[in-house]
Amino acid sequence: MERKEAIKQQLVEYGKAMVRDRLVRGTSGNISVLDRTAGHVFITPTGTDYERLVADQVAVITLTGQRVEGLVPSSETSMHLGIYSSREDVMAVVHTHSMYATAFAVHGMDIPAVHYMVTMLGGDKIPVTPHYELYGSRELAASTVDTLSTKYHAALLRKHGVIAIGGTLSEAYRRAVIVEEMAELYHHVKALGEPELLSPEEIDEVVKKSVNYGQLNE
Repeated sequence: MERKEAIKQQLVEYGKAMVRDRLVRGTSGNISVLDRTAGHVFITPTGTDYERLVADQVAVITLTGQRVEGLVPSSETSMHLGIYSSREDVMAVVHTHSMYATAFAVHGMDIPAVHYMVTMLGGDKIPVTPHYELYGSRELAASTVDTLSTKYHAALLRKHGVIAIGGTLSEAYRRAVIVEEMAELYHHVKALGEPELLSPEEIDEVVKKSVNYGQLNE
């Protein structure tokens, strides 16, 4: 299978996984992969049921947003393109509306270092964008890029959802899953009272230990 077809099939499979893992419902959310060599972005089409999505429907666009083939790309295309243009380390973007994480996004709350896994996303918290911006807008794209900066691998989009990024699609997807896990944990912990967070020293210790942990660089 040639590279282009393999990437399309990946998006189809991960789109179905998002539904199965309850990261999205219906047609919400979107996924993309960047092929920097070809200068093309492969992105899920707008308003398409992931359970019915097939490879030929995946949108292929240039880095300036021009459609090359497939259906009309996601309404959040500008956000994906903004991330790719600002972060050379990013080759995949996963945007979800997972329930617990979106609840904190709607509340306008960061998810702090309540557990060491938060550090796997780039820092001492999962940050939320500072302002609500309309979905699909250039303002949302800019706000997302600014919040991720060069540090974070995931963020909450205020009153909207989640963005997770990675060097591969599997890495970006795992990070989206971690965001939801940490959000659910934080929700339950807060029900018991205000949690004790990891200290800066404990966070640094985890970061140093996790540099070569697992298979994140596959």
